[in-house]
Amino acid sequence: MSQTLDNQTSSFRSANQANGVTKHRLALLKELIEWPAAAAARVSPREGLPISERLAMVKEPDWSKSCTTSRKMGVFVSGLPLTTKVDKLEKFMEGGKAPHQRLRKEHRPEDFHLHYYQRPDGNETTGEGVYVWPKGSNLELLSEMIHRLPIDKKHRLSSCVVPICFDCHFPINSKEIPIRDYLHGWRSSDGVPASRCRNYEEASSLDDNVCEMCLPSPILCCCCDEVLTKEDDPHNMAKVMGQFACKSCWKNSGIQCSWRYSEKNKHIDALPSYVERLYLSDEAIEREKRLLGGVPRKPNKDTTPFLEAISIRNLIDPTHRDYWPFGMDSQEYLEHKALMDFNNPIQETPDEGWRKVEVTEEVISNYFRDMAAAYEKYGYSAEDKGTLPEEIISGGCKYRFVGQCHGFTCDSSICQAVFQHHEDNDGGAFAALIATNIPIFTTRPGNIHGSAREAGFGHERCIACISKSFHYSPSISN
Repeated sequence: MSQTLDNQTSSFRSANQANGVTKHRLALLKELIEWPAAAAARVSPREGLPISERLAMVKEPDWSKSCTTSRKMGVFVSGLPLTTKVDKLEKFMEGGKAPHQRLRKEHRPEDFHLHYYQRPDGNETTGEGVYVWPKGSNLELLSEMIHRLPIDKKHRLSSCVVPICFDCHFPINSKEIPIRDYLHGWRSSDGVPASRCRNYEEASSLDDNVCEMCLPSPILCCCCDEVLTKEDDPHNMAKVMGQFACKSCWKNSGIQCSWRYSEKNKHIDALPSYVERLYLSDEAIEREKRLLGGVPRKPNKDTTPFLEAISIRNLIDPTHRDYWPFGMDSQEYLEHKALMDFNNPIQETPDEGWRKVEVTEEVISNYFRDMAAAYEKYGYSAEDKGTLPEEIISGGCKYRFVGQCHGFTCDSSICQAVFQHHEDNDGGAFAALIATNIPIFTTRPGNIHGSAREAGFGHERCIACISKSFHYSPSISN
């Protein structure tokens, strides 16, 4: 039986393991990544070889039999019932009433693998599976026999031949035989198009006959082509990010410049097509420039292009804000990004008054006490805003009620100091769970439920600060 984790396929391997080859290959991969002295001794004369050639040279004689693989093909079928009763369908497909039992005995498969989704709320079949016949069988003929076989009154099988993993028998997209070559254009004798395989694994770069789940490919640094270690990628982000660097290359601007103008990347010389949109209001942008003394901030000496960009692949994407324009070296790129940030700051800098506040246990206790008192004063709750007005006048400023679930913080010195204290100590939990739900008022004149630029320039006060200040509501006074 095989399983797929939502749209990411994996395999259930409590049975049908191919002689333990996965275990041996994973041990081989571990040896390659850790590169112990024994392995290094075997290849030390050729350390300059590409990783693919080094992989080929590191072999353990005792594994040669169990690690031998060959191209394996199967018949992929769809049209099976979609059900959460996975065990029941599996027993049906193993029993005497399964559709393949209608075939003559010599044409029956030796194995069947049912595919299902494994989810937190329970498993569910994908409606797909793979039949396996002995090597040398005429799979195209057998697929035609399987095609259109009834399962019950509502379901019929649709089939096609696909390459499958040597270990787990899951459909595989290999370099030698791309799975798409088997899924387009083939028709059964009655003219019905073959089914198309939606769930399949990519082939491992270590063995084109085995899938990524059974034999994960080593991931190489995009700069130096060395295998990434757990220390380089502790959170397993390399596959997700697409391009990833080892710790040494992350910090080396010179190597990153060589990467930018390597044979693979130097053809990416288009002018940036990214259209910059302004984040803040014109008044806020001018204020940020004044705070910086009217000149862009100089790049930190320890910063590199890789550290500056959200993702390395964005550096060679002309449509992205982080694009590294052709012709710039590392330092020029960092200065280019500093100028972009200077002309278009992403967020407003709070007034510096909060830095004079020493945040103690007493300050935090008083903060939450005042907040609770304000809620009680106005009868405010998440479900009912109580007597809190939509607009107030205080200190010569008109404030509008923003509500909950917003992106504002109170600009008073104490409230801002408490916010910054939690930002430094709780990883953003206070900001996400508490600050964005505090009832708040703003002097911004524009659309307060739009972007920061649409809202305009102004400042904010929370319900606790408003409750302690003299104010009146224009609607009530009129």
